[in-house]
Amino acid sequence: MIGKLAALAMAGTMGLAVPVAHADTIRATSGFGPSHVLATDIYPEINARLRAFTKGAWGLHDTPSGLVAPNEISAALRNGVTEMGTLLMPYFPAEFPDAALPSELSILGSTNLAVSCAVTEYVATCPECQAEFTQNGQIYLGTDATPPYNLLTTRPVRSVGDVQGMRIRTGAPLYAGLVADMGGEPTQIPSSELFEALSQGVVAGTFSGNHEIVANRLGDVITSVTEMEEGVFNGAAVAASHLLWIRLSPDERAALIRAAQHGIVKGLFGYLDDANAAREIKGITFLKMDETLAAARAAYNEKRLASVASILAGRGVKDPQAKIDRYKALVAKWEGLITPAMTPEALAELRYTEIFARLDMNAYGQ
Repeated sequence: MIGKLAALAMAGTMGLAVPVAHADTIRATSGFGPSHVLATDIYPEINARLRAFTKGAWGLHDTPSGLVAPNEISAALRNGVTEMGTLLMPYFPAEFPDAALPSELSILGSTNLAVSCAVTEYVATCPECQAEFTQNGQIYLGTDATPPYNLLTTRPVRSVGDVQGMRIRTGAPLYAGLVADMGGEPTQIPSSELFEALSQGVVAGTFSGNHEIVANRLGDVITSVTEMEEGVFNGAAVAASHLLWIRLSPDERAALIRAAQHGIVKGLFGYLDDANAAREIKGITFLKMDETLAAARAAYNEKRLASVASILAGRGVKDPQAKIDRYKALVAKWEGLITPAMTPEALAELRYTEIFARLDMNAYGQ
């Protein structure tokens, strides 16, 4: 795979040696297929806003799938194979131990709107996190967050007994631990391969937000949703290649970051729209947990939160409890700032002014 990325990077570099028609167009890879909110909402909105904020000087072209797989995106950004992409932090814990801290706390927070804002402020203003992105040749632009995670399965699950021996796809260590505690078999499979894995019986379920029923056409292969509301997925960061960043002026950098906030916020609402639409799909039964499943979830969450500091310390994070406390405070801050009537436009501008407008674009990401 390294050879493939290197060859693509070399091809891209050679392409820059001659004049091109669209040198002002950022090559992006949302990476999760054309029906995913990243491709339908987030990246198109970033493109539209970037063109508006730069008066047409810069735009964006997204490749939703095929160019780079999610588990290849870190190297692809570093090597310039793509100039923007969606980086799944739990996939790269060794490269981003500090920046992945919020992923270990994804059961905190009441809404995906507040969680997304809290993670974005945490990472953008965390020196250790920024150093990790710099070391990997990337620029952090913001993080989205899904609706609450439920258990989406090909057979009904109401109790802990129903989970016994069930092979369940999990996208982060938090969910893998819960599945294992309940007697299931956690399996890591990229979201882009989930439909096939479920349809072929490779897995019998997945911990995912209800939006994936629409985004990944899971309504064709699952029959049940057990409403566990086990936190959100808050580990998907929009990142840019440093090779792109150094081509941008400070004003253009600010425009790209501001555009990213608008794209991410549109995606946050898009996730919620898809989650609501999933409830209208025929053939899927939405189930409540019984007391055994609810008790198992509560016991696991209590244990997990008590052990987060030691987990992070084991990955090399220094003074983890202070950082955990800081993140918790940011979740509380954004839950206070966001109002029920706030529009996507207002929330995007609030994210920009509250977080990124205070940063020096000459120095950010360097």
